[in-house]
Amino acid sequence: AEVGARIVVNGREIGRAGVFADAIRQKFDFKDLAPCGAELDFEELAALKSGPIKIRPIPRFPAIDRDLSILVPEQTAWVQIARAVESAAPAELEETRFVDIYRGKGIAPGAKSVTLSLRFRDDDGTLTHDVVDRHQAAILESLRKAVGAELRTV
Repeated sequence: AEVGARIVVNGREIGRAGVFADAIRQKFDFKDLAPCGAELDFEELAALKSGPIKIRPIPRFPAIDRDLSILVPEQTAWVQIARAVESAAPAELEETRFVDIYRGKGIAPGAKSVTLSLRFRDDDGTLTHDVVDRHQAAILESLRKAVGAELRTV
């Protein structure tokens, strides 16, 4: 492999992945392609299974991402924020991700700004911004009630 990586789990190599070397590309007459390959020990991989395997098809419809910066009391933990989002989450909320914490200029003492990213997607069609606006409003209300969050506007 020209560029590649070892696949290591718990200190044991269970495979390799990479871009094929120039010699292999020339032998098979791949001119404008950079073929990749992987070799995995499936017995080792199967032994790692610890719960149900979830497989989702590649999404057919685009996602809408929203980043929210909220002001919360300093002692508020990320798990509290995540639970508040989850409690108001519509089926279209695909992912909630922590982005950043900011303390300093413009933030009141005893508070912090937490930025989170929400990804919405409908598996059955294209979402509109109006629908996502309503979902976001419900999530913000849940955050307000659960952790006293306010949307940061500056």
